Amino acid sequence: MGMDARKDIWHGELVLLGGHTIPWLNALKQAGWICHHCHDLRAAETLLLETGPCLGVVDLSHDDFSLQAIASLVNRHKQVRWLALVRDEQLSIESVCQFIVSFCIDYFTSPIPESQLLKTLGHQRGMLTLERKVWPKLGHFGQQGLQGNTPVMKKLLQHVKRLAAADMPVLIQGEIGTGKEMVAEAIFQASTRAKGRFVAVNCSSIGRSWAMKGSESECCFEAARDGVLFLNEVTSLPQDRQQELVQWLQDGRFTKENGSEVSAEPRLIAATHYPLDTLVSEGRLSKALYYRLNVLSLTVPPLRERGDDLLMLADALLLKYARQYNCGVKAFSDNARQAIATYNWPGNVQELVGRIKRAVLLTEQKNIEADHLELPRQADDKQSLKKIREESERSALLSVLENNRGQISAAARELGVSRATMYRLLNKHDLIPPPRDLGQNS
Repeated sequence: MGMDARKDIWHGELVLLGGHTIPWLNALKQAGWICHHCHDLRAAETLLLETGPCLGVVDLSHDDFSLQAIASLVNRHKQVRWLALVRDEQLSIESVCQFIVSFCIDYFTSPIPESQLLKTLGHQRGMLTLERKVWPKLGHFGQQGLQGNTPVMKKLLQHVKRLAAADMPVLIQGEIGTGKEMVAEAIFQASTRAKGRFVAVNCSSIGRSWAMKGSESECCFEAARDGVLFLNEVTSLPQDRQQELVQWLQDGRFTKENGSEVSAEPRLIAATHYPLDTLVSEGRLSKALYYRLNVLSLTVPPLRERGDDLLMLADALLLKYARQYNCGVKAFSDNARQAIATYNWPGNVQELVGRIKRAVLLTEQKNIEADHLELPRQADDKQSLKKIREESERSALLSVLENNRGQISAAARELGVSRATMYRLLNKHDLIPPPRDLGQNS
């Protein structure tokens, strides 16, 4: 389906919840609208996730659903522009009035004035057209390492799409290396924040202030003002930084060290691989921050739970890096695919990326063989947590060195460590550059 056709369908879709014989629904269909009539909220949930931004009409006049259930559904789908249909006497019910004011752009009472309703729907369709121009990626996102057709990945993609539409803090959990930052970027790209900045901060490197690296005057809240602030390993924050974060989440204000006040309101997405309940019970995570963060959450599944999607992701990464490095590698051999499918991948996506990238760079053949991936033998597969962490650390060092073209000082600044610490880490993982590089001004 071409992009223009997709836009036409997107702007002309309407979901009706409840109600019985609806004459104006036929008029809309004749005018080219795609109309869905749902009498079941679970079916509506699935439909709204698949449809994305559209118009929604809630028929409250027949009391088909409880108002609480409807409110819960509508609140989860902020990408939909909702209208309500009610009886005159329902306007004396406080809860009905509250629902309309909180969630709907307009309402109509029975008997429904068909011409006026159709005119309103047509106007809202025009508003959706304008929104599409302003936020062209709303409800849509690139693959971002989230390829998959298995139930576990479909569930993750549904969660990403749903959370993108809700402009609220999100907590992403998952093992080391599962791609939590990629998921955060996917949420960002599919949201109304996509025209702003995506600012990623490693909380383990935050010290006495929230200042951005290389800037004493700008804090990360300012840098992500209209976009998304991604706090990786948020549970590593010191207690005083946790208190400041809670305060900012409460009133949207932050006072910098120089006394100036910042009132920027970026969307917060936080991530951690630690179990939050344990950290709260140990006193390492404040209860106030826990309750503020753990409202909208999702868990990124490890590679070992992704089934056939693992090979789909591996193929996508192979194509990406073969193009990036202009290599002649075309595919994985059968034995390499078998090795990828049977390996446990304790380092998850980070480990997969590292091994495929290395194989692409070092292989002179058209096919990558199992030996090129240098995977541990199955007998050695029970790796310790320490080894897993070291593998992830090494992968991160390789990535940051590549991003900074081998410049040690620049890589150290990006990681938020001193040059001496950077050399210690490089020595630890046997990554010290050749002598000719050591003489460069890094």
